[in-house]
This record gives sequence, C-alpha cells and structure tokens, in this order.
Amino acid sequence: VKKALQSTITDNSKLPARMIRRHEVPVCYDLSMGTDLERIAEEKHLPVDEIIKLHTTPIYRIYMTGFQPGFPYLGELPNILFTQRKSKPEVVESGSVAIAGLQTGIYPFSGPGGWNVIGRTPWVLFDPALDVPVSWEPGDEVKFIPISAKIFEHLKKKKIHVDPGT
Repeated sequence: VKKALQSTITDNSKLPARMIRRHEVPVCYDLSMGTDLERIAEEKHLPVDEIIKLHTTPIYRIYMTGFQPGFPYLGELPNILFTQRKSKPEVVESGSVAIAGLQTGIYPFSGPGGWNVIGRTPWVLFDPALDVPVSWEPGDEVKFIPISAKIFEHLKKKKIHVDPGT
C-alpha cells in the first residue's frame, strides 16, 4: 500500500486531467456591504479605492473548499492586504467576500465568520437542488469584478448561480 501511494503521489500522470476554469465573480465593495473595508483601509493607511484595486487585481486560485459547503479558500492576497482574523466571530451575510491572513474567501451562507468583510457578491454559491450544488473546484481560478450597489441589487433579484467558468 505504501509503495502504491508513493507511486501515485510522485506520478501525477495517473491522475485524470481536469481543465482549470476561471470564474469572474461580481463584487460590490460598497461600505454598506464591505463592513470592515473602511477599517482595513485605515489600518493599511490606504484609501478604500486602493484596497479594492489591490483585491481585484490578482487572479486567485481556489486552494480548497470547506468551512461551509462551497466556501472557497482563495490565495494569495498581495502582502499589503495581510490582515488578522477577528478575535471574535460576527454574523456575516451570504455572499460576503472577506480576507484573513493572505487569503480571501466568500461565505455561501449567512452565519458566524471571523474574516474581515470587504464586499459582497450577489451570486448564489451553493444550491443543493442542483445536480452539482457547487460549480467551482479546487484548482479553479477566481477573478473579482467590482460592481455598483445598483447592479448588485439587480443581479441579486435574478438569483444567479456561480458561473460554470471559462
């Protein structure tokens, strides 16, 4: 068993190939949705617009999903955005985009969270009624696209699920 496991670990050719998909996720960085955004900007001695630019510039890799079904752990943030987790979890809204350490993530459900919320997506991230309840997988890429509060409200009414990626 040990020999077979070592062989599989060192020889990735035995693993099925999977195309990496890129998901472009709309995010509203309005201060009413990014409840920690202003505090983060003050801590970093940067304008809010610069924090948004720093967060939306990279293409993130989904390292894994967990904590909540469909919660993507994404990395890696620019070093300047390194932020400690909150000392006490707070209730966050579903779709909240948050940062902690050098990672960013998106809360699929409302509930407790210890990361710093900087925006929100109108997308539905998890739907158990679908054949595939979560459309992204570890290894996929995520690009955040800033949107206005007006566009957020318009998209939220449509109950759009995470795109299948390109």
